[in-house]
Formats: sequence, structure tokens, C-alpha cells
Amino acid sequence: MLLQSLGRAKSDKVLDAKRQRRLAQNREAARKSRLRKKAYVQQLESSRMKLAQLELDLQRARSQGVFFGGAAGAPANISSGGARFDMEYGRWVEDDQRLMAQLRAALHSHLSEGELGVIVDGYMNHYDEIFRLKGVAAKSDVFHLLTGVWTSPAERCFLWIAGFRPSELIKMLIAQLEPLTEQQLMGIYSLQ
Repeated sequence: MLLQSLGRAKSDKVLDAKRQRRLAQNREAARKSRLRKKAYVQQLESSRMKLAQLELDLQRARSQGVFFGGAAGAPANISSGGARFDMEYGRWVEDDQRLMAQLRAALHSHLSEGELGVIVDGYMNHYDEIFRLKGVAAKSDVFHLLTGVWTSPAERCFLWIAGFRPSELIKMLIAQLEPLTEQQLMGIYSLQ
């Protein structure tokens, strides 16, 4: 009986030692988990601060006219007229999305004919604005307007070498625009 009680005491001590190890391991795991969570929160805060700084820099660049319509790696040797068009076009697209949402909401809210007409007229004026912007940009740098901000100067060169000619577009358009008055034809030929 003495041996049995010694065996039980020894087994109880072993079990207590195992329990203590498990408790210590659980405490260590909980501590590591808290540290990981703390590091994750710090990383999120750091990322949030970096994002806020980037947004501030972007807003500052837009206000100074440096932003090129969202194109990553926009060429630095772009013409000032092309850069101005890219910036204005970026703003126009934002306005377009807002106006389209407004128009959709108006259609779903069953506005009267007059109220809907005012919204549609505003949207039409919005499109008049993009055509005015394109007209100004075409006078400044028509090639930039035709190829867009997404092409690099090297790509523009290859387009030209490969046979892309804006005058070919004009020739294709003439066939689609017929009948034209003599004055319109003369204007197109002078543009060509």
C-alpha cells in the first residue's frame, strides 16, 4: 500500500508538472498572440498614415496641375496642352460618373418630365464640355489626343513608323460623313 501511495504521489507530481508546462505554454502562446495583434495594429496604423500622406500629396499635385489623369508613369516630356487635357479629362470622368448616378437616381424616382429634362440638359452640357476640351487639346497637340496618355513617346514613335497617320482617320471619316457641303469639305481638306 505504501508503494501504491508513493506511485500515486509520483504520478500526481508528474501530472502537476505537465499541467504547469501546459499552463506555461498557453500563457506563452497568449502572450505571442497579443504581441502579433499589437504588431498588426501598429502596421495598420502605419499604413493608414502613409495612405493619408499619399492622398495629401495627390491632392497637392492636382491643385498644382501636376496630375496626369491617373496614368501611372505618365511621360514627363508630354506637351503642356496634353497634360492640361489629361488633368481636365480626369476631372470630367469623375463628374461624368457623378452625373450618371444622378441621372439613374432621377429615372428611378419617377421625376416629372420637366425635372428630368433639366437633368438631361445638364448631362448634355457636360458632354459639350468634353468636346470643347478635346477641341482645345487638338489645337495644342492633336497627336497626344489621338494616341492618349496610355502610350509612351517610344510607342508613339512606333505607331508613326508603322504607318499610323491621323490623316488616314480623316479620310475614313469623310466616307462616313457624306453628304457634306463644299465649305465642310474644304475645312476637312485643310485639316488633312
